[in-house]
Amino acid sequence: MQKLTSPFQKKPFTAITVQIDRLASEQYDGDDMTGIVDLIEVIRLQGEGPTEAARAIRKKLKYGSVHKQLRALTILDGLIENAGPRFQRAFADEPLLERLRVAASDSVSDPEVKKKCSVLFRQWAASYSNTPGMERIAALHRQLPQRKKPARQSSSRVLKESEPGEHEDPFGHSVSVSGGGSPMQNLRTPSSSSTSPTNPLSASTSTSTGPSLTPYAHPFTKPSKPHKKSKPPKPFNLEKEKPQLLQTIASSSVASTNLMNSLKLINRESKRVSEDADTVKRFETCKLLRRQVLRYIQYVESEQWLGSLIHANEGLVEALMAYEVLDKDLRDDSDSVAEEEEEEEE
Repeated sequence: MQKLTSPFQKKPFTAITVQIDRLASEQYDGDDMTGIVDLIEVIRLQGEGPTEAARAIRKKLKYGSVHKQLRALTILDGLIENAGPRFQRAFADEPLLERLRVAASDSVSDPEVKKKCSVLFRQWAASYSNTPGMERIAALHRQLPQRKKPARQSSSRVLKESEPGEHEDPFGHSVSVSGGGSPMQNLRTPSSSSTSPTNPLSASTSTSTGPSLTPYAHPFTKPSKPHKKSKPPKPFNLEKEKPQLLQTIASSSVASTNLMNSLKLINRESKRVSEDADTVKRFETCKLLRRQVLRYIQYVESEQWLGSLIHANEGLVEALMAYEVLDKDLRDDSDSVAEEEEEEEE
């Protein structure tokens, strides 16, 4: 059987990959076993059939939509149960096992996928603990990812970008939500806040205070520093800030949920997360809202509001970290790297 090769894929693929692509599509319900028998016949015709099937299923688990991930688990379960001893002894390579561990436990993984993994892992443990070649599959229910390093907040680029700057207004007025606009519209222009007249820092630097600030000063004369006589920031007034604080908390919850939902809908087999305009817009909104939330956390002392702000921050952090983790090119595949290392050792 002739093998085909995609320009972006080092590994060859045949009718096995084509059939798994089709069986994982939206035309099949999550637990539909239709087509598994035909797939088994194709796998039996090829010497590397089990290995190729495992690779195709792993790709669906890593890059597919939630539906495709659920379908990949159904296909794998159907093959384990019906493809026979040859398949059971050969398919369970380390890249697939690791992807199953990640799908079952990673914070980015969808709850439905985690739930299905949990059910299947317990089922496989009960059914195949004494089956030759299935020992590692049967042990999945008590394992965590081994190769994948958990994403650390301290080293996250996007979280650093979403922290408030040193010169931003501490009470959140640098990103105004006044004027009758919606929170999402007004929270998209942090750069304009630096020149907004409501910002005391920008007002003090944009207003000329003497000859030393004029562009016609003598080129060899060191301009004197402007006198810092700007009014100090007003003390934080919770009652005055309460409407905007409530709006920020509500907007944060909506924004983080919208970003997470948007990430689930992207087909990462065909494009990167950062190539989707709507997702990027929601990502930027979450960053701006997090700056606002962190500024409030710094100054609010009331436990009544502090808990809500911390919860809002946690939701935004989860969504931002998910974006950073999932924004990875299909060709930059850590599982494939592990796979290639194993082949080199052989």
